Amino acid sequence: MNVGNWLHDLPGVLMRDLGRYHRALALSGPGHLSDPRGWIAICNRIETLTCDDRETGVRCDWAWGSGLHAPGILPHLGAHLMRAALTEWPIKFASQPVVIAERPKLSFIFAHSGSERLQQLRQTIRSVFAQQEVPCEVVVVDQSPQPQLGMLPAPVTYRHLSKEDVPQGWFKSWAYNVGARLATGSVLVFQDGDVCVPARYARELVDTIERRGHAAASVQRFLFYLSQVDSQSVQKSDTFASGMRPILIFQNWKGGTIAIRKDAFTSIGGFDEGFVDWGGEDDEFYDRCAAVGHCRNGYLPFVHLWHPPQPDRKLSSNPNIAEVMPWRLSLPREARIAEISQRNFGNSVRPDPMLSYKAQHPS
Repeated sequence: MNVGNWLHDLPGVLMRDLGRYHRALALSGPGHLSDPRGWIAICNRIETLTCDDRETGVRCDWAWGSGLHAPGILPHLGAHLMRAALTEWPIKFASQPVVIAERPKLSFIFAHSGSERLQQLRQTIRSVFAQQEVPCEVVVVDQSPQPQLGMLPAPVTYRHLSKEDVPQGWFKSWAYNVGARLATGSVLVFQDGDVCVPARYARELVDTIERRGHAAASVQRFLFYLSQVDSQSVQKSDTFASGMRPILIFQNWKGGTIAIRKDAFTSIGGFDEGFVDWGGEDDEFYDRCAAVGHCRNGYLPFVHLWHPPQPDRKLSSNPNIAEVMPWRLSLPREARIAEISQRNFGNSVRPDPMLSYKAQHPS
């Protein structure tokens, strides 16, 4: 943000945001765990949150993800918010799974390609290894030109996808579906390889799905984006320094992490393999999860490790965002489920359809 915009926005933040941030943060800490008035209640002025006495957390009543504005003007607010969230829900790291059982209850599934984000993927896997109370497995489906199992923490279930007879592109949905077939847990967690998870995340998912009866769960509240320097520090030290200031705090996002019972995943057709390259597949899958009972009350923090941005991912010119996703979401949910369920999704030989939506409908 340039100086002119900062000076323009500063008075409003001081008058209308500073006090409510301080009040919410004052209701955070040991005596206010998951208090709906505490840190999880912070949002932008124009946004509205809904609380449900039957559920933990809050639901965002707007369609798309948004970044918190005030911490961009007063960065110390972001530092205090992240510290409050990670104090209540710490993120830890382990070189081996903390909980070991004959059969995992949860399967964390990662889609990966290349070497650029291997460090972030390794660190994220180590946050999954640190899950408490619930046995978890890690499944990595890799689209790199050459297999990279030796570069990953052990133990992981690993599948390398050959793309010799597949069109060029990033096939995240295909990889996720292949991973779902490999998974042995009754609950699947589709996880981005650059988003570290709280140590009690698996426990909360089990509670949400098994005890409270939801088939799918998106219980994330905030995603704290770290700078390059802070990300490197975490990867070296396995700790989050108290002075870290996130460069962005995001909320109400559809991707990054989502959990669903394996049977429910199959019943709605898995991820739509027609989405190829960046964008759209998470939003479309999120929409279909409503058909099986989707908990969208958020109360957990996650941390995004820095990497060079994907240049065209969120551009309005990205055809997956500008054309494919609106087209698919305009179709009735049940019609999409019926169509996708008939496909051979998760076949490790080739995606179905072979030709991506954006290739089928060029601009």
